[in-house]
Amino acid sequence: MSDPIPEARDAAEARGKTAAILDAAQELFAAFGFRRTAMDDIARAAGVAKGTLYLYFDGKEAVFRAMHARTLAELSCSCDHAEAADLPFAERLYLLLDAQCGKAHERYARSAHLLELDDTRTRIGADLGRAADAAYAERLLRVFQAADTAREIDLESAGLSAQAVVETLLAATRGAKQGPDGPLELAAYRGRLRQIADLAAAAVRPRRS
Repeated sequence: MSDPIPEARDAAEARGKTAAILDAAQELFAAFGFRRTAMDDIARAAGVAKGTLYLYFDGKEAVFRAMHARTLAELSCSCDHAEAADLPFAERLYLLLDAQCGKAHERYARSAHLLELDDTRTRIGADLGRAADAAYAERLLRVFQAADTAREIDLESAGLSAQAVVETLLAATRGAKQGPDGPLELAAYRGRLRQIADLAAAAVRPRRS
């Protein structure tokens, strides 16, 4: 029987190298864009040999896809915490919007290559993005339905369905990224997310009899 300790050590080393590669790639893509970043650059920044890098990823697109998948998993974890927060509905809704949309924007909002990186995500990780978007929409739907059942909000009195509210919210968060001169700075975008959450919460607030 093989000794599990060396196997566990090898697995931990592999996870550490993978994390170092993805961390390095994220910084390089933000600084120089996808097209101008080479595998040599990633290997050097991660502190691994180029041959070692190719043991983990067969090319730059595979690195980008893995980085994108990791980001989406981290956003989902942030959403778990936001959904479970014991806070008033409007604040909980803002945390959910920020956990997904704000934190995603935070990764590259200061990058001069934001538009190129958005295009790269669409080209390389479109399926990952669609799955994450669908899961997030389902999460928001669940949150609105649960709040309605708990009488935190009153969808019927507002003449709205949870599905309609969620679709409008998602459209608003996408549109809120852009200002008159291009993508908004992170603080301005988060300010808009809070306004969106407050407006949505006010629209479905229980009516006083």
